[in-house]
This record gives sequence, C-alpha cells and structure tokens, in this order.
Amino acid sequence: MSARLRRIGRYALWAGAMLVVVVFAASMISVPYYAITPGVARNVSSLISIPKSDAHHHVGGVLLTDVDLVSLRAIQFPFFWLNRDNEIVARADVVGSASASQYEEQGVLDMATAREAATVVAFRTAGYHVSAVPNGVADYQPLPGSPGARLLSVGDVITSVDAIPTLSVDALRYAVAERSPGQTVRLVVHFFGSTKSRSVELRLGELRGKTTSAQNGGCDSFSARMPGVALLKSGQPVPCIGLYLDQLYKTSGLPFPVDLNSEGIIGPSAGLAFTLGLLEKLDPLDLAGGHVVAATGTMSITGQVGDVGGVAQKTVAVKDAGVTLFLVPPQELEVAEARAGSRLKVVAVSTIAQAITALRHIGGRIAGPVAS
Repeated sequence: MSARLRRIGRYALWAGAMLVVVVFAASMISVPYYAITPGVARNVSSLISIPKSDAHHHVGGVLLTDVDLVSLRAIQFPFFWLNRDNEIVARADVVGSASASQYEEQGVLDMATAREAATVVAFRTAGYHVSAVPNGVADYQPLPGSPGARLLSVGDVITSVDAIPTLSVDALRYAVAERSPGQTVRLVVHFFGSTKSRSVELRLGELRGKTTSAQNGGCDSFSARMPGVALLKSGQPVPCIGLYLDQLYKTSGLPFPVDLNSEGIIGPSAGLAFTLGLLEKLDPLDLAGGHVVAATGTMSITGQVGDVGGVAQKTVAVKDAGVTLFLVPPQELEVAEARAGSRLKVVAVSTIAQAITALRHIGGRIAGPVAS
C-alpha cells in the first residue's frame, strides 16, 4: 500500500471517529425546544363511563384529539424541523416560568377541571339540575420570587386566610386586600385531590408596578387566567401573595356516577370533546347525527369554549382519521382551516350552544334543553 493510500485511510478513520463523537454528543445534548407533533384522534365515548341503564348508544361519535410534545435533543432537531406537520417551539413558550414538574402538575390540574366542567355542562344541557359551587382556589403557577413561590406548590388549594373562608377567587382577593404588605397571614391549604389540610404562615408581599398584571412585574394576589378589577387602596401599598390561580368547584346533584377517563392525557383542551361525548351518551337522540366529528377547546363551568394550543397538529390528526367536521375555538379557526384540506370542514364555536347548533346543521338532534 502506498504512502498516499495510507494517509487517506488514516484521514478516513479520523473522520469516522469524529463523526461518531459528534453523533454521540448530539444525541446527548438537549436543546431548549419542543416539537409539537400530531397525536391521535380517538372516540371519546370509550373514555366515558355511566351506568348502562342510563347510557344511549348512537352510530356516530365525537373524537378527542391531542398532540405529542417532544423535548428535543440536538440530533433530533433537523428531523422534526423538516416535517411540515410538526412545529418547533421554544421551551419557554410552552412552559413559561414553570419547571418541568410544575408544568406536569398544571396539566393534571387542567385535565381535572376540564372533566369537571364537561360533566356539569353536559348534565345541565341534558336537562338535569346539577350545581357547582366554588370550593377553593388552587395555586396554578407561583410568580418567581413571590411569597407564594417560596411556600406553596402548584396544586396547593387555599381554603382560608386567617380563618376567613376563601373558596372563591374573589373571596381570596378580598381577604388579602384587607391586610397590609409585610403582614403575616395563616393559610389553610391542601393538595389537589387530597383531604389532608395543613397550615402555612406566609408574609404578604407588596404589589409592584402600576397594575396587578403579573406580565407588568406585579406580585398578583389573584389570577391573570381569571382577570378582574384590582382592589387597589388609593395611595396605599397593595398586599399580595404572588400566584396565578385556578377556581375549583364542588359538584352536587348528579343523578348517577360518571367517570371521564383521560388515559394519561393532560391539559384542558379535551373539555369540549368530553362535554359533547357525555351529552351524546346522556341524550336519547343522536347528537352527532350519525356522523363522526371531532372537537377541541377548553370548557368552562358556564359552557364557554376557550382557546387551546397545537391546533395545526390536531387538525392533521383529525384529517388523517377521515373526519369531515372539526369544531374549534374561534381563535384557532384560521390555523385549522389552513391544514384542513378540501374534505374537512372547520367550524368555530365559543359556547356549548354553538357547538350543538353546528351539529344540528349536519343532522344532529338533542332532546334536552340548550341554554343560549
């Protein structure tokens, strides 16, 4: 073998070794991005259980669709980026200031409140008298550096301040506003899903900035997710805990047990699909009119449909499932239509009543009363 061939061989061996090192390093290095990819579309009926004697079965159905959120490593980035069905987003745009564990707990809390709202709205729409009353305020996200961030965790439910019941956001807001920055208060809290309470002594912070908006640097004593008028004392410092809050409810009056099984799906976006799927089982008529339809959107306790993320990828999953009607929040109509193609019709709905109207247009029927 000539000296030239030996040199080429050594160079090739060196290049191959370097390639192995680079590939190994790329497979180990995490990058601050997520890939949002299409999930699956499944019939929500299979996730809903009610007594057989009270269930109605129909030909059509409502599909729930989700997305997969992939935390990327460097080696994966180009493969996900080249697929136009995926979306690459900065990790901070997904989780905000939350840690990975906080984000996971938020998703569990979101799904639990979505199931509760879906149950209440479906039964009410079917004509049952079901009540839902405020039953505590959950820590959804503590603001970094605030008093609440130091002593409370995502999922902690506040039920009183200095023995004053705080079962609603407004009650908590009033209880805090009556005190002063720097004052120590005693909170009674329990973790979401648990009945074991504990006492927390917390020194109130002071509102920073001109408004109570956390986005403007405020230490907020109520939720940016549930905006309201700030209880400002003219010319006086404003006390705060420093949390984004979630209103929880206690449901009563259900005529029989209901189980909505999310099967590991987290987040609030299944609220509308669960509501329609449960309503379809409760009502003797065929809400979907014999069709298979899909829906995404949050559901409030009052029947309002809210915005969700990942709708472009959800539309791909719905289209691949052969669905012809997809109900989405108004904010996501344009995004869904851009991915829908010619066979999938996308309709924007902002309330449960509008969703039912859209289903009536394709032959759906419902026996129960429908509120406006």
